[in-house]
Amino acid sequence: MKGKKIVISIAIIIALVATTYLSKQPVGSSRSVATLHFISTNNKSNNYGISKPISKIDYGDLDYKQSLDYNQIKVEEDSKKQAQLKDLEKGIRTFLGNNINKVGLVYYDIESENFIEINQDKQFLAASTIKVPINMLMYDMIQEGKIDINEKLIFKECDYEEGAGELQGTDLSKPIALKTLSDYSIIYSDNIAINMILRKVGDENKYKYIEKILGHPTVHSENNTTPKDSFKILEKLYLNLDNNKYYSGLIETMKKTDYHDRIDKYIPKGIVAHKIGDFGECVNDIAIVSKDNPYILVVFTEELPNADETIAQLSKMIYDAQK
Repeated sequence: MKGKKIVISIAIIIALVATTYLSKQPVGSSRSVATLHFISTNNKSNNYGISKPISKIDYGDLDYKQSLDYNQIKVEEDSKKQAQLKDLEKGIRTFLGNNINKVGLVYYDIESENFIEINQDKQFLAASTIKVPINMLMYDMIQEGKIDINEKLIFKECDYEEGAGELQGTDLSKPIALKTLSDYSIIYSDNIAINMILRKVGDENKYKYIEKILGHPTVHSENNTTPKDSFKILEKLYLNLDNNKYYSGLIETMKKTDYHDRIDKYIPKGIVAHKIGDFGECVNDIAIVSKDNPYILVVFTEELPNADETIAQLSKMIYDAQK
């Protein structure tokens, strides 16, 4: 019995010594997940990525060398992506030619955080693209408990507006659910539906909400925006940092739009969540494209001949460059 206690005591002492030794070893917590992934995938002989038994000093040298290898590969990949981005931008500018001042564009690669910007700060008429942030405001207010998603609104004469939509010419005597109005405003770009929503959330609240996203004031008297500002709104919708449970549904609704003559004309429609806008000589489209490498694309135009086809061609150029 006494001998058994001695063995146990020795085992405890050994464990304490081993724990103390290991606690003093460098953990390497600053190493990136991508670096560790590179090391592990390039050394698959055992759990440590070592093809034969080596000392801790040798392993440290190997670890350091492969970290350098990874960093070198990363630099080369980034350099290649930058070159491709420059080629893409050059191609876009060449394609637009003399019409370039009639177009505002922001392309943002979400993974690499690379931009292409053309007239990004120029003011354009937002037209129906404004319906996206109005819906976001409504869903934020629902998330905060300020509005009940099950609420139904009654149509008023001040809500009527001709143009796009399904509600014009229908029986508007019955209350309409907020969710239905939201879907109609996005899928059919329904003007009556968005006016009913706007009356509920408040016109001034719309401006305050957008300005909070943008971080700067906007003109309240006109429905104007810039490509960069519109991009920031879509970025908020995509990233959803506040975890609004309704945002994903809004994105899915944007994929169901009735309009397919611009950003999603020549690329798979199922991956494009977008909202078109038309008013007079202004033809626009804004989108989140959720392929393997997702990106945001905003295109505004003014007095551009054959604008819808131009937007479609630009979209195809960018999609193809991402393959």
